Amino acid sequence: MSTTYTDIELQTEEVDQSRIMRSSVSYAVGDRGGLESTSEAYRHPWTFKRRGMGDYLLTGWPEMRPDSKAWLAAGEAIVLGDATAGSFLGLAPFTVHNVVPESGQIRFRLNIEWPDPLAILIDFWVIHFV
Repeated sequence: MSTTYTDIELQTEEVDQSRIMRSSVSYAVGDRGGLESTSEAYRHPWTFKRRGMGDYLLTGWPEMRPDSKAWLAAGEAIVLGDATAGSFLGLAPFTVHNVVPESGQIRFRLNIEWPDPLAILIDFWVIHFV
């Protein structure tokens, strides 16, 4: 059974490929061989202020796939649309829900419990196992 949330707006933006930090790692696991992975860190500044519950889709991430492991953190941006300015601990509670890596993109739900629209930054840490 699927549910459609008609009252939740989808916000779509594209990854800035030049800002993704990548690192590849190989681990030895006893006699069973090894484990290889690529780790990526990325901070995305949403270009519009948001409030309430919203669905977010970040596209243009070719390395992203359904079996990627992703962790997200949300914060209030110091400057709207500027990832380099950083974020700060304001009074508005932010919660991240339903993180879904997909082929070439990542989808998630964010709730900002504040009456006024706020500038937001989302930090991503993603691991792709080889």
